[in-house]
Amino acid sequence: MKLRELKKERTRIAILDAARKLFFSNGFGNTTIEDIASTAEVAVGTVYNYFDSKNAIILGLTELDTASVTDSIPVNGGTRTVEDTLFTLIDRFVLNLTRYPKSLMRELIGAAYNEKNLTAGLMKQDLAFIDDLAVRLEYLLVNGKLRDDTDIQHAALAIYGIVTMTVLWFAADEDRTIDQTRTSLKKMLRTFSRGLLPEGNK
Repeated sequence: MKLRELKKERTRIAILDAARKLFFSNGFGNTTIEDIASTAEVAVGTVYNYFDSKNAIILGLTELDTASVTDSIPVNGGTRTVEDTLFTLIDRFVLNLTRYPKSLMRELIGAAYNEKNLTAGLMKQDLAFIDDLAVRLEYLLVNGKLRDDTDIQHAALAIYGIVTMTVLWFAADEDRTIDQTRTSLKKMLRTFSRGLLPEGNK
């Protein structure tokens, strides 16, 4: 990466880091672009050079968080079982999301239903995550770890449904702990994955 590009990326990350700090402490609605610029120690115009709105900033954060998980876990699951392979990825993904304060999670869920561009941005990220899941499931299928008749796309959608339900439940219930959430997630993925295994391997 050239020096100019490196400086631009550092500025972008500084803006995202400042936004994360403020969103986590003050909430999404109570944070302004001016607040983010001040915390990042850049001009307001600089923030707009990278992100055209607060929605674009939160989408930048969620995209960064998702990529930090999917990029860190290779498609090749090695000798692990289907259940362990799926849990390793999904557990880390959910842990990443549940670092967000529950109040912020609920605020963003509400905003996603009411603001079209935020809805579209999150859906684009969700579809990319589903595609990543499909690639991983395809690898398992090719290597004989799934039933031959497994519908990869719908299996990926089903796992996405499990993730979505897990995150919504955690965000909605103020008393629900991350340990409870992970235990429930593991049980759901166990039930799901054992239904995919070839006969004789359940």
